[in-house]
Amino acid sequence: MKEKAFAIAMIFLLTLPVIAQENRDLENPFYFRFGWSSPSWTTYGFQGKDNFPEDVRKFGGVFELGSVFMINRLKIADGMRLGINVDYISISAHAFDITDNLNTYNGFIGSKVGLSFSYSPVKSLIFDVFAKINPIWIGGVVGDEGDIDENDDIYIGYLGMKYSLGVNIRWSILIFGFEYNPGSLKLKNDKGMGEYLGNIGLYPEEPGEKTSLPALNFTLGFSF
Repeated sequence: MKEKAFAIAMIFLLTLPVIAQENRDLENPFYFRFGWSSPSWTTYGFQGKDNFPEDVRKFGGVFELGSVFMINRLKIADGMRLGINVDYISISAHAFDITDNLNTYNGFIGSKVGLSFSYSPVKSLIFDVFAKINPIWIGGVVGDEGDIDENDDIYIGYLGMKYSLGVNIRWSILIFGFEYNPGSLKLKNDKGMGEYLGNIGLYPEEPGEKTSLPALNFTLGFSF
C-alpha cells in the first residue's frame, strides 16, 4: 500500500502541467533538515504489526545535511532540470518499546547520493523527486531487557547499503521532505560469538545474515 501511494505521488509530480515562464536555470541548494523517522513493522524480520504486542510503541528521528547540484546544461524544459542529490551525512535512530522488560534501539550514520528531477512551476517553489543509494558507514542495534548495561546484546555493522526514494518540496528557504528508506544490513554480535542479528530469526522461518531495516522519514528544514 505504501509503495502504491508513493508511485502515485511520483506520477502526479512528473505530469504536472508546465506553466509558461522565462527560461531560467535552477540554483544549487544546500540544506539541512530534521524530522520524524518511523521504522516499518517489518523491521528485524517481523512480518507486520500483528507479530508485536498490542501496546508496542515505535518512534525515531533523522538529521541530514545535503545539496542538489543542478545539471543546467542539460535543458529539458523551462523550470525542469536533472540533478545530483547528495546527503553528506545522514543520521537516523529508532526505538521499539515492546514490553516493560524488552526494548530495542537502532542507529545509523551514512551518506546518500543519486539522481533527482526538479520541477519549478513558479518562482520560489521547487519539487525534487529523487532516487539515491544510502551507504551506511556504521550502524548498530541494541536489545535491552531493562536498563542498558554491559549484559545487553549489541550488534554492529560497517559499510552496509540502504536505499532512498522520495520527494522534497522547497518553498523559499523552507524544505519539506518525504522519503521511503528500505534496505537490509549485516549486524554482528559485539561479543565475538560470530552471530549476526539476522541469524537469530526474530520471526522469519529462513533467517539469514542480513537484517531488514526499512523506515519512512518526514522532514522539515532550511534550504539556501
